[in-house]
Amino acid sequence: MPTPQETFWSDQTLAAVRDAARDPKLLPVAVVAAPDNTRCSWCDCDDSEDSPHNRPGYRCAGCPETAMSVVAVHSGPHRRYDYPACDRHRDDIITTLVRATGGRP
Repeated sequence: MPTPQETFWSDQTLAAVRDAARDPKLLPVAVVAAPDNTRCSWCDCDDSEDSPHNRPGYRCAGCPETAMSVVAVHSGPHRRYDYPACDRHRDDIITTLVRATGGRP
């Protein structure tokens, strides 16, 4: 459980990133502590033609690790997307988001 000071800094970070999202040339990203017992949202499945995701009815189990942080991405000042991430996948999530948006939301 985060301490009151950690909660304060997390709230301040998210507010600064939200304010930065007013500039459409920016892709504001914040990395804050994840709530307890949150699971990583990353999927390790390959994305080739043989990916199991291409099979009808397939349900991906995703990464089984506990999320240590949340990657919060703002697309405008009133739209936020949160991606819980374990330590192994945090940078993968950030890199994928930047590539997918071309650096912009």
